[in-house]
Amino acid sequence: MWQGASMRIDIIGAGSLGLLLAGRLISAGNEVRLWCRGRQQVHELLRSGINISYENEGTPIRMKSDLFHAGLVTEFTETYLREPGGCIVITVKQNVLHHDLPGILQSLRNERPSIVCFQNGVGHIELLQKLLPESNIYAAVTTEGAKRKTLTEVIHAGKGEVWIGKVPPEASPGAPLMEPQNDIEVIHLLETLSVAGFSAFLSNDMNTMIYRKLLINAVINPLTALWRIPNGELLASEERIQVMRDLYNEAIAVYEACDIPYEADSWEVIAQVCRSTSGNTSSMLADVLAGRATEIRWINGSLVEMGERSGLAVPLHRIMCRLVEGMIAEER
Repeated sequence: MWQGASMRIDIIGAGSLGLLLAGRLISAGNEVRLWCRGRQQVHELLRSGINISYENEGTPIRMKSDLFHAGLVTEFTETYLREPGGCIVITVKQNVLHHDLPGILQSLRNERPSIVCFQNGVGHIELLQKLLPESNIYAAVTTEGAKRKTLTEVIHAGKGEVWIGKVPPEASPGAPLMEPQNDIEVIHLLETLSVAGFSAFLSNDMNTMIYRKLLINAVINPLTALWRIPNGELLASEERIQVMRDLYNEAIAVYEACDIPYEADSWEVIAQVCRSTSGNTSSMLADVLAGRATEIRWINGSLVEMGERSGLAVPLHRIMCRLVEGMIAEER
């Protein structure tokens, strides 16, 4: 096992994935600064630390508050400019990244940090590439299962993999592969994640991985949110499976129109994800149950936009967007 020096890692976002990453990285001896959106969560973390439990088996982990820093995300850039870290890991959801982070991160415009982005859907990498042109922006895709139980406790619901790699600037879906990367900070992060118990890999084809996950999320997430069921319940009736099939076929038509590659067994992969995560609550359902805005604009909405650019009608994904967005009443 690699036994290198520890890292100073800034994690922006203390939701389920942010807490899981932070807790495991701290337990492996790294210096973690965890940046939260709410003052109450900061206070709870400073009082109770971070707690990781496991759905099936595994020894719970408790990281006491004196082992890490917790602060408000609005204080992040001031701290980072004064005391730079190794990598910046962003785990907030798309709506927060698009609406709240630009004003916070713009102070880093002339800096050259390595930033790793764990978001569902598409659009965030392009936003950050324009906002922070000197930075090394990396996309990350993970199949780790995590559910936040409280402001300080996360349940590790299933072990998966983490893939990190660069996306070409202004990348189109069919853009060529990136050359192997040699950003020492990200290589160090991957090794550090491995030491912390994650299966972490470098990819030179993140576009394919991003659009593979987009397809899975676009079929599973909105239906679980609308029907308020765990992932496995999607396969409980032929009627539900047929709606999934309809969403899948419409998404595949968009992919073909946009020259986005996809595997021949993509439908079987989606069904297997439902089975392997049968008891999981999708992130979109969790947002709906909590009354939060969802990421559907950057998941199903991205398919609608791609279809429109190709002259293709995408009525099913459009209605998914309207139905899910209509479930959350926000002040405009």
